Amino acid sequence: MIRVNVKLFAALRNHFPDYDPNKGIDVEMNEGSTSEDLIRMLHLSQNEAGVIIVNGNSKRITDRINDRDQVNIFTPISGG
Repeated sequence: MIRVNVKLFAALRNHFPDYDPNKGIDVEMNEGSTSEDLIRMLHLSQNEAGVIIVNGNSKRITDRINDRDQVNIFTPISGG
């Protein structure tokens, strides 16, 4: 098992009523899990989780997550 800390941003925080933005959410996952597995475990849709940053680096949904990673999940970014 691996353990990661997840911080959610923008409307994603609304999925967790007791969410503390300073602490985030500690999640235990199986070794070899991906960002997609994490999103599924948190009951978020891929449309909601538009940007995934792991340890300060942008990641794809298929990238693996490692023990003690810091995962930040943002809603899709748009502008004009």
